[in-house]
Formats: sequence, C-alpha cells, structure tokens
Amino acid sequence: MSTRVVIVGNGIVGLATAFQLRRNGHEVIVVDRGPVDEGTSTGNAGGVAGADFLPIPEPGLWKRVPGYLLDPLGPLTIRWRDLPSLTPWLYRFLRACRPAAHARGIDAMGTLLGTALDAHLDMIGEAGLRHMLNPVGALFVYRSDAARAREDEGWAHRARHGVEFETLDRQGVLAREPALGPEAHCGYFVPGWAHYRNPRELVTALAAHLAGKGVEFRTHEVAGFEVGPEGPTALRLKDADNLPFDHLVVAAGAWSARLSALLGDPFPLVADRGYNTTLPTPGVALNGMITFAEDSFVVTPMSIGLRVGGAVELARPETPPNYERSKALVRLARRYLPDLDTTGGTEWMGWRPGTPDSVPVISRSSRHGNVFYVFGHGHLGLTGSPVSGRLIADMIAGRTPNIDMAPYRIDRYR
Repeated sequence: MSTRVVIVGNGIVGLATAFQLRRNGHEVIVVDRGPVDEGTSTGNAGGVAGADFLPIPEPGLWKRVPGYLLDPLGPLTIRWRDLPSLTPWLYRFLRACRPAAHARGIDAMGTLLGTALDAHLDMIGEAGLRHMLNPVGALFVYRSDAARAREDEGWAHRARHGVEFETLDRQGVLAREPALGPEAHCGYFVPGWAHYRNPRELVTALAAHLAGKGVEFRTHEVAGFEVGPEGPTALRLKDADNLPFDHLVVAAGAWSARLSALLGDPFPLVADRGYNTTLPTPGVALNGMITFAEDSFVVTPMSIGLRVGGAVELARPETPPNYERSKALVRLARRYLPDLDTTGGTEWMGWRPGTPDSVPVISRSSRHGNVFYVFGHGHLGLTGSPVSGRLIADMIAGRTPNIDMAPYRIDRYR
C-alpha cells in the first residue's frame, strides 16, 4: 500500500533508500539541512568494495592501538579533548575485538555486502547512470610476502564469503598497474570490485533522477518529532511547518544517533572521520582502485583526478578538521607511486558514521512501528547503500528480508 515516507538524510544511503521506496510506489520526501552536493557522500573514495567487509575491530588490535595513537598522523587517531565523550564507544569497540564478536561481524558484513555490486548495477541501470561506474576490479598491495601472509586469515574469510581474488607477485602487480614503484612487492587482484568516476556526480545525478520520478527534496533542519498516541506523526522543522508522515526513515549519517535518541532509541555512534586529497594532474595513469593494506589508505582514479584517502580519526562531528592527515596520506602515496605529481590537490574531510562493531544499523525502531533506521556503515556507506535501502523497503512493505536482520538491530547494545 502506498504511504508517505519521509527520509531524513540526503547522502547516498538516504538516496538509495528513496530509490527503493519510490520503486515500490511510495510518496517519498527527503529532508536534509544541506543540499545534496555538499554531504559526506560527495567526497568518498568511490569504491563499490564488497570484498572490504572485514570489521575494523579484530582480535589483537588492542595491542596495536597504543602505537597508532602515539602517531598523530597514523591510520587511527583520537582527538584527546573528545576522549570523555568517546570512552563508552571505545569500550564497546574493544569488546568487539573479541574473537566471537569479530566472527559475528564478519558474517553480518559478508552477508550484507555479498550482493552489493549487483545492487549498484540494478540501481544505476534503472537510473541511466551505468556510465558512471567502472567495474574493473581493484588491487590490494603489500610491501613484502611476510606482510601479506599476516593477513591470510582475512583473505580466507573473504574466500568463505564468495570473494574471488588472484594472488600476484611483483611481476603480476606491475602487469596490472605499471605505475607502481618498488614498494609494491606483491598483492591480490579482486575482480568483483568497481569504482565511480566521481561520487559527487553520482549523488547529484541520482537525486535528479529521483526528483524526475516524483521524489521531493526539502532543505530544512530537523528540530524534533511530533508524537501522538500511536507514535511519531510528523517532523518538527526549525524553519518550516511540521512535516507529517506515515513512515519515517532516519538516514542522517554521523548525526543519526542524535535523532534516534529523541525517538527513544539511543545508539553508540561516532564520527569516524576520513580524509583525502584529490590531485587534478597526478602524472600517473592507474587502471583501477588500489588499497595499500599495510598503510591503510587507497587511491582511486577519477574523472576529476586521482583521489588519495583513508585513515580513521575519532572525534565529535563538530571538531575542526586536521588537514595534516590529508598531507600525510599524499606523502605515503608518493612512496608507492614515485612519479606522482602532488601539486594542486584539493583536501577534504568527511564524517563517516562509525559503529563499535563496524556493522550498520538497518532496523525498525524498538519503540515505534513506523520508524526505521539505516545508518552506521562507516567507510562502506556507498558500497552498502542499495542493499540497505532495499532491506528498509522490504520492512516497510511488510516483506520478510532475505537475510537475518538481528545483527543490524538498533537495540543490540541494550
């Protein structure tokens, strides 16, 4: 039955959810405090990375964390003045490093993202945006055989979840990407990987397609919710009249937990802040996306240049960015790509919504039957967006999702 669904959040997860709901015949209104072309989804690394599903918390990680934190420009850092507010989240993160919890996270993410590429092809095919995606596979690169061997268990988990990959020696790496220097000793090639030529172009074009299909976009800041005897009935907006709905979807990225708490569903979420630099004239030609596993960063060839990004910085969303992290990533890239031209780069920082176990929330509210949540994908928001949106559409329609939804519940930490 067609109903009015209001989605809070116009990032890629909100847009993909709107796509699925409109396809089902619902009236859809997307509300966000900013325009579509300014959100975090416009600046991501562009990868449809179904093979990159291993949770960040893993057994033994706690031993490496002190070393990471002592390096202010390393792969993981914490803004120390934000530590008091982050402590409850960090406690749950460390608990997620236990072997049993890690195994549950692997299964949850491997199941969720196993059909990610097919879901993207379905969405962009219907939207006429197929030309924006390059399904050319991707490389994982290591500096030594020993470094690659240390991740054997992770690659075994990938194989168990159906990920295909090819083992490469130095010659094999160069055959795939001749621009790589001697630091790239060995690696893997993953054929079931794709990347978008420009994430900003994707979200703006997808929003335009949705608008053409009748999805309404409004720019407002949400102040709260009107709640009647049967549950929430409308958004309270700071600068406009209340916006009534039949169903509500919260897909507001790193700000989602603030809204879910107002609805009686508190959830531990942090701003997992990622940095990148886009080099307009990189001077090197790459065929596909490359992950430099030991240094925790990626490079993606795009229509606007070469994007160099990665790292995890935990902080409150309002904490100012530290663009020295972007510069550090470019210096790392130069080690692997000796001919890289690093001039004229545009630095960027985005607020990725991070859950303690790296598993997103895709859930009906624990308190209200007409409220749904889809957030917390971390660095895999683009990858998981059409799959997650389809699951929300199934729940709103009363269809039974094709996977067990228990791992993604909003109340799993209560």
